[in-house]
Amino acid sequence: MSQINKIGMILFVILALFLACATKTAIQVTKPAEIDATDLKRIALLDFRGPENVGSGIASIFISKLFKTKFYTLVERAELQQILSEHALNLSGAVDVETAVEAGQLLGVQGVIVGDVINYNCEDHRRTKKAKKKVWTGEYEKDENGNYVYEETLFGKKVKKKKYKEEWVDEEFIVREANVTLGFRLIEVETGKIRATREATHSHKQTLDADHSSGKDLAETLIKGLFGESDHDSPNTREEILTRLTQRCIDDFVRMLAPHKVTIHTEFAKGNDEVNKGIEFAKKDLWDKAQLIWEQVVSKDPHNHQAWYNLGLAMEAQAFYERAEKAYDRAATLKTEDLYLEALKRIRQEIEDNRKLREQLQELEEPEV
Repeated sequence: MSQINKIGMILFVILALFLACATKTAIQVTKPAEIDATDLKRIALLDFRGPENVGSGIASIFISKLFKTKFYTLVERAELQQILSEHALNLSGAVDVETAVEAGQLLGVQGVIVGDVINYNCEDHRRTKKAKKKVWTGEYEKDENGNYVYEETLFGKKVKKKKYKEEWVDEEFIVREANVTLGFRLIEVETGKIRATREATHSHKQTLDADHSSGKDLAETLIKGLFGESDHDSPNTREEILTRLTQRCIDDFVRMLAPHKVTIHTEFAKGNDEVNKGIEFAKKDLWDKAQLIWEQVVSKDPHNHQAWYNLGLAMEAQAFYERAEKAYDRAATLKTEDLYLEALKRIRQEIEDNRKLREQLQELEEPEV
């Protein structure tokens, strides 16, 4: 397929995606920590056991991400290293529960996080494939009179036009594969009990030209851009890939330990002019304005299921979960649409999640005994 044809196809895809996304929306909700460890308010995080310099770097990423949640008080690394050094506590090698408890007592914390680097590698594998390419025949093109045909170079110089033919050739490429697998444990200092444990693994695979270039043409770049991908999202260097995979593993751990934001992708229900007017406000994140419009619609027409559903979206986006449930329930009662039923199921889970979240935040605010 020529480059022009590819670009034409991409423009068609852009239009199709634009029309498909016209009714899409995204809502952010806060989920509670997956496990309840709010009684362990002050935590120390030791270096992960793994290859040289990798374990300390992973611990630094973990501390940074956990600190941003503002859910725990964390011992600074400089303070941790100083105290452990003063007491000559050897943490090289595997850290068992007894050693972690001893370290926690010295640091004056209620919980200690220890971890292992189970897998941390990125490898290149050379492969070959058959590819049709234009190969110079060693001859130059001639016109019907037998005269050489000339063409201009980029610099304006006239040269003989080479004669090419298509041949199947062996083309080398590289498959770059990476995997990071990490494990962690949260140990309660007072009892030595393991309060949380998890193993997370993330992988990456990409194809590169033999010279390690990205090998993307214009069409591929545009297609990746359409779906939110970029060179930044698909790094080529080993360091970038391993760092990205490490961060994903740590994100899994943080979601387990602290409240976190989750983006819900859903869509509006298109209806009459007034309903669609509300959608335009909501697209601009003016949910309060959209709410007023849809409330007016259902006030005049209580059987308008699209307005009831969209009103539920507005309530959900503003964290009015009980009111959202009533609106979704009304929409689903009026018309049994999968979109409405999924929203009703989702909001009931969010109500339960919000109850847990309030409990966790309340426990966090309680003074230590």
